[in-house]
Amino acid sequence: MLKSHGDDVSMLDRPDFQHVLSMVFQEKIPFCRMLGLKLEIVKRGARVSFAKQDFMLGNTKLKVLHGGVTAAVLDSIAGVAILLKMAEVDPKPDLETQLREFGRLSTIDLRVDYLEPASAERFVASANVTRLGKRIANVQMALHDAAGKCVATGAAAFSLRTPRH
Repeated sequence: MLKSHGDDVSMLDRPDFQHVLSMVFQEKIPFCRMLGLKLEIVKRGARVSFAKQDFMLGNTKLKVLHGGVTAAVLDSIAGVAILLKMAEVDPKPDLETQLREFGRLSTIDLRVDYLEPASAERFVASANVTRLGKRIANVQMALHDAAGKCVATGAAAFSLRTPRH
């Protein structure tokens, strides 16, 4: 069992929380692992980076990402952003309990706007929680290529199920 560091350090600032969250996201979620998503916690937020791989292509001639990959990456970073916001506004007493909050999240609506062909070799996704209620969270997301061009944006609503005891 992972121990609490006490009240002197915010859960978001704890290296053990950041490390375990990254490990769970990158290694324990099979789809994220298959996509090669790398999670980085930054300034009370997070971003996900990944390299384009051949299996991700929707248009093999133009070498453009499949729209489903874009949607999945935006959905994934949205979930992490909500988890981080939950840790900020309602910190749990220990790391394990905080990470268990992931189990409360489920996507109920996801909208993606594809702005440009995603033909770069590397991408970075970020998300911002616009509302964290008791039962619903709303998030805005963006996917940029390595040059900084925004290739897609998204908006999502997530259900926050009541925790099981």
